[in-house]
Amino acid sequence: MLDNFREWLSDNLRYILLGLAVILVVIIGICIFRLIGGSGSSSGKKESGKQTTPATSAPADSDSQEESKTVSLSAPSAGESLTQNEEDLLALCQKYYKAVSAEDEQTLATIVEPWNDKVKEETFSLNDKFRSFDNITTYSKAGPVDDSWIVYVYSECRVDGVDRGVPTLLLPQIVITTDSSDKKISSDRDQYASFIEESNASSDVQQLIDEVNRQYEELKGSDDQVKNYSSDDTSSGGEASTEAAGGNAATSYGTATATDNVNIRSEASTNGAVLGTLYPGQEVSIVSTEGDWTHITFTDPSTGSTVEGYVSNSYLNIG
Repeated sequence: MLDNFREWLSDNLRYILLGLAVILVVIIGICIFRLIGGSGSSSGKKESGKQTTPATSAPADSDSQEESKTVSLSAPSAGESLTQNEEDLLALCQKYYKAVSAEDEQTLATIVEPWNDKVKEETFSLNDKFRSFDNITTYSKAGPVDDSWIVYVYSECRVDGVDRGVPTLLLPQIVITTDSSDKKISSDRDQYASFIEESNASSDVQQLIDEVNRQYEELKGSDDQVKNYSSDDTSSGGEASTEAAGGNAATSYGTATATDNVNIRSEASTNGAVLGTLYPGQEVSIVSTEGDWTHITFTDPSTGSTVEGYVSNSYLNIG
């Protein structure tokens, strides 16, 4: 039987070897294909990784740059002594500024006490600066008399030449309760001037003022329209007169014009309490100049009250 197998093997050896050769070629081919395919896939993954990283990081960087240029405005949070958006006071202030913007004398006569021609003229002069008062937010605390409040109003005001609202802390309102238990805005602010000054100097109000100013400066740094609006110098419209003021060599002038949003300080120092804010184009009367500071007075057009304090010379156009 072994001889028969040997004879069969001898007769079919070439076929067996040919078959083995074919199988070997197929195996080698498969191995080469997998090797090439695997390398290509790995290379493709690596190349894909190289392309994907910039593709995903570039938009992220782009978004990051865009976010750094875009200021998201929001009303500041209230400090401990301030109540934010007390319902009745918020509704009253929203009604007031809507009526101011529309010059709705009929509505204003029902919510401002007293309302007369002088108050009307001063109130509507706000429209010379602001086209509308958006996103009104109120911050209030107890006022100078029983059942009264002092209300600070944040608004994103619309001004000419700027597409978006400009964060503004409007001068505070004194809200009183009338004999008929109605809440009204008092236009007779002179009698409350000392209280307003004291309230403005409180830490919570200072914090509120600083935050609104921070938002404004951030917006000015990212929005060319706001920057141009802020740096637009306006002539004071009057001749400046100069005279010696005595031993301190201080100088007395006529008027000056604010060239930017700037704080009015209680003393000639950045450490002074903030008594109010001047806006670009607002004209003030100058009491004296003292080094880098100017002692000014001005009449609030919306209330008729007089504010006196110090402003850095770099924010005033004198003469």
